[in-house]
Amino acid sequence: MQTLFDASQWLLYFPEHMDARRSLWFVRNSLDVDAWRENTVTLATGADFDSFRDCIPFLTAFPSVFIALADRQLAEDVADGLREAGISVPVLLPRKEAFGRFSNVREVFLAGGETAVSRLIMGAEEHAPGGILDLSEVERVEPMDHPVVLSGVRALDAAVGGFFPGELSIWTGKRGCGKSTFLGQALLEAIHQGQRVCAYSGELSAWRFKQWTALQAAGADHVEHCEDSRSGKQFWRVPPETLDKIDQWWKGRFFLYDNRLAAASDENSILSVFEYAVRRYGCAVFLVDNLMSTRFSTSSDRDFYRAQSNFTGRLVEFAKKYEVHVHLVAHPRKTERIVDADEVGGSGDITNRADNVFSLDRLDEERAAEKGYDAVLSVLKNRSFGESAKIGLCFDSACRRYHRPGEAAHHFGWEYIEPRAFTEVKEDGREPF
Repeated sequence: MQTLFDASQWLLYFPEHMDARRSLWFVRNSLDVDAWRENTVTLATGADFDSFRDCIPFLTAFPSVFIALADRQLAEDVADGLREAGISVPVLLPRKEAFGRFSNVREVFLAGGETAVSRLIMGAEEHAPGGILDLSEVERVEPMDHPVVLSGVRALDAAVGGFFPGELSIWTGKRGCGKSTFLGQALLEAIHQGQRVCAYSGELSAWRFKQWTALQAAGADHVEHCEDSRSGKQFWRVPPETLDKIDQWWKGRFFLYDNRLAAASDENSILSVFEYAVRRYGCAVFLVDNLMSTRFSTSSDRDFYRAQSNFTGRLVEFAKKYEVHVHLVAHPRKTERIVDADEVGGSGDITNRADNVFSLDRLDEERAAEKGYDAVLSVLKNRSFGESAKIGLCFDSACRRYHRPGEAAHHFGWEYIEPRAFTEVKEDGREPF
């Protein structure tokens, strides 16, 4: 007879009564095991469903596991626990009313003997297996029926179809090329389309992030040129009355990770806050800016690159679990123009995990004058359609927006908000309060 793995630390059973050629029965308690010793097990004192993971070699030695429990909900919970543990044999549930008026195997045995107990497994139903699908039963979905979020750049949307839920997009390019700027604009586009967004910035303080994003929301027609009286520095700003409207527009829709926290750049903290943003506020689009600013518990370069890859994998899992889109900024390994997705970050595994990879490059003045635009957005990878593209963009430094050459200015929703009304109190000689 086959020698079985010793699972007595987590399961209560009689080793001498185990036969791996027949189905293993999971019963209610030790009384059931003692009453019907043949191939019966139950959880040992102090063990729980998580203990199933430690028992896999034992459990999978049998052709199937029969959940011999009268309580249907409890039986399904045990079956789910086995599936989550990774058991690879069929898990069977008793047919409805199999136990009749009895509540456990022991009662069935005392009332009807071996014959009555043997009947419990007759007509047993297989618990829906986890991790495997019958392709014929997969729901048919048209690719563009997904609630995609458009980028606002028509040429980009025409190439990749927009940003799909459950996906991760990596953005790369030389430092200072405008990746973060473009993505700030992309988040505003998402809000304009009725979505809620959440951003992590490892480099900008909250006030600076808001200042730059507000310029983008305002647009060139609604910013004013200023000069600092002390330093002579010239800059663009959003007038207070315009910023008030923008605040009304993105209130409850645009959330920013508070990087003043003690664990601000810790990957676990970032993911925890992101999960809260999904559950509490329904955010559908996320930004991590950037991968290099995230703190990992490692010291060596090799482990650091592995940690980056692992964090990217966790972001992919987060995107798929909550059906959201995640934008991740990752710097290239070299300083030249990026032409291949594998040149991103410290490991090609980062882009292997991504659904899309984009690169943004700024042109020098001579090439910009020749081309008629000063930046190039490249689609290096697109898993949904396999598209590649190069899109010329113009940058407006006043409002920090990118747009296609000759394209009309875009208007965000804040421009349609009516000014706040104030009721005029007529003077009648009395104090109003």
